[in-house]
Amino acid sequence: MHTESGPRPADLAPTLHAGLDDAVRRVPDRVVRFHSDGEQLTYAELAAASRRSAARLAADGVGPGGVVALLAGNSAEFLVTVFAASRLGAAVAPLPLPMGLRDLAGYAERAARILVASDATHLVLADRLQRLLGSRLELPCGVRLVGSGALTAPGQERPDRPVDPASPAVLQFTSGSTSAPKGVVLTHDNVTACAASIMEAIALGPADAHASWLPLFHDMGLFGTLTGIFTGIPVNLWAPAAFVKDPARWLGEFAATRSTISTMPNFAFDALVDAVPDPTGLDLSAWRVAFNGAELIRASSVRTFAAHFAGAGFRPQVMTPGYGMAEATLVATLPPLGRGPVVEHVDRDVLAATGVAHPREPDGPGVRTIVGLGHAVPTMAVRIAGEADAPLPDGRVGEIQLRGPAVTGGYLAPAAQPFTEDGWLATGDLGYLRAGELFFTGRVKEMITVRGTNCYPTDVEAEAAHVPGVRKGRCVAYADLDAPGGERIAVVAETALTDVSRRAALTSAIARHVSRSLGITALAVHLVEPGAIPRTTSGKLRRLHAAAVVAGSPSDTTAQPVPREEVSTP
Repeated sequence: MHTESGPRPADLAPTLHAGLDDAVRRVPDRVVRFHSDGEQLTYAELAAASRRSAARLAADGVGPGGVVALLAGNSAEFLVTVFAASRLGAAVAPLPLPMGLRDLAGYAERAARILVASDATHLVLADRLQRLLGSRLELPCGVRLVGSGALTAPGQERPDRPVDPASPAVLQFTSGSTSAPKGVVLTHDNVTACAASIMEAIALGPADAHASWLPLFHDMGLFGTLTGIFTGIPVNLWAPAAFVKDPARWLGEFAATRSTISTMPNFAFDALVDAVPDPTGLDLSAWRVAFNGAELIRASSVRTFAAHFAGAGFRPQVMTPGYGMAEATLVATLPPLGRGPVVEHVDRDVLAATGVAHPREPDGPGVRTIVGLGHAVPTMAVRIAGEADAPLPDGRVGEIQLRGPAVTGGYLAPAAQPFTEDGWLATGDLGYLRAGELFFTGRVKEMITVRGTNCYPTDVEAEAAHVPGVRKGRCVAYADLDAPGGERIAVVAETALTDVSRRAALTSAIARHVSRSLGITALAVHLVEPGAIPRTTSGKLRRLHAAAVVAGSPSDTTAQPVPREEVSTP
């Protein structure tokens, strides 16, 4: 079974910089605000700055087919460089920022690998990062370091040169939640097709305003922002740290902007509920689309957030769960506008054992609740495939596969290309369709099979998270095939508890609850300190790195072994 939608709207400018210039002609005084540093640029100022930067990059040898790497936060320098590279027919390769000070030790090596893989000739480094990273970076031979201040200073603008819309615009490196990061080649055609699909799917218009704290080096942050600019609406950006450090303050600032569109992963909605126990005084009535994606979407998070902030004007239909990935530029499915989330209740054991999503009553035992992720957005096709990539009927779990003009043409070499023989993108994700609605069930690489029993790590994690003492959203499950006494399912959970007896009681409680709820008899529980489980740059927990955390290996997030307690069931 597969589902797809109609032809792409043809009235969007063909390249990134042409999209900005078109917005300048319509609304030159529209503003992009960078709330965390107090800066703002009108669209006209952003376009002019990008032309000056293009002139300087061209004088330094950047031209068609080139690659400009970019290391900057959610700042004017970031957007200026993206549009400057576009004007020259070069691609921009955003580098992720380090994940805090303790990540600096290994960051230089990771950044160097991306620079080599992207074949970049220049690295634009934000001036404000020069002190922190400048001396730590190890530039491969032939890569020139350019300070962002030198690019954005007043100077001569450069006339644009013709740019092929089929040429690369962005080299987007995946976050690597289940593998090493890969360089996704995205053309101007890919980006503009994705933007046009979003505009049509949510009826984006002049009365809207975009808001995001997601990093611009991540697809959800960058392409959501570009879509707002192409539409010609106000854009409000914060540094990710502004949300992470003080979600309540961020929500207050978001409400004050009267923004209508936001993009966040699921954990952020949980964090806002925890951070704002009393939403009295907030006015969220302008909010009309709250994109929820980039990680597993939990029905409990969706329900709790809508109920908690109802008194502040948040409407349930505003919550907009979707499915997407860097390989599809950003988004592949969204629910019909104004419908709100839908959920299915299916038999957990039947799903794991047979791959059939068999409906069940919501309150019965052994039920898994799955949030629907909507239908294919305009120009995107979605199918569920089984063995030999044969399409599967409704309700059968298989690999989610995509096709459409926003889908990448492939990865940078030497990564294996992600396509089927008949040209569909093989996502590596598992799910099923029901009347065109996509339901995500897990990752192909993360399905756990232990002692002949299949289960999804998300089911184990959801049950473990119910136990008081486990940090919300901070536990992972994986198959430990080398455990003493035979293979087991390992649960790694973060806790703030420090008392030895209370930690021991928590390990036992997790083991009992997961065993009783899921019938798992081969289980090992490991407690680790807050922040120990690695996350990708987009906030997703890295399950395949959890074993290293437990072992306290050199790839751990700390320099020494992480204190932990363990409990096993026979």
